[in-house]
Amino acid sequence: MTRDTPIAYAMCGLAFSGKSTLARRLAETFSIALISLDAINDERGFDGGNVVDDDEWERTSHIAMERLDGHLSAGRSAIVDDTFAFRFLRERCAAVAARHGADFRVLLVETPLDEIQARRRANDVTRERMALSDAVFDDHVSRFQFPDPDEPVVRLASPDDVARFLAAEGARHR
Repeated sequence: MTRDTPIAYAMCGLAFSGKSTLARRLAETFSIALISLDAINDERGFDGGNVVDDDEWERTSHIAMERLDGHLSAGRSAIVDDTFAFRFLRERCAAVAARHGADFRVLLVETPLDEIQARRRANDVTRERMALSDAVFDDHVSRFQFPDPDEPVVRLASPDDVARFLAAEGARHR
C-alpha cells in the first residue's frame, strides 16, 4: 500500500444510520468520488424507499460497480454509498478493488436501532429524504448481514471513531 494506491470505500449499515451524510463528508474531505446507489436508482426512476424489485437493485449494484471500476482504473479513490446489507455485495466491491490493486475498506456505520427509528420518525415530518415504509425497513433489518471478523471493517460508532478515521486516512488523500 502506497500513498498513490487508490482506495475503494464501501459504506455499510442500516438505512437511516447516517451513511450518506458521512459518505458526503468523506468524499468532500478527501476530494474523492462518491457513488450513491440511491442516486443511481433515482436516475433510473425508482423510489428506493418503497419496493424496488431485487433484480433492479442488482442492476443498480452493477452500475455502481462499473462506475467504481472507472474511477479505480484511472487511479482515483471512491466511496460507494449503499447499505451493503449482504456479504456478497461487499465481496463484489472488494473484487473490483482487487482487479485494480486498490485497497478496500468497509466503513460500518453503527447507529443504535432506537436512534435510527427516531430519525425515521423525524423524517416522516420533515421529508428531508425519501421515506422508508415500515415493511421495507423491517425486511431490511431482518435480512441485514453485518460484516464478519474476516472482512476489512472500520467500525464507526461515534463521532470520536469518525475523527480517528479521518485523521488516519487523511494523510493518504493529501
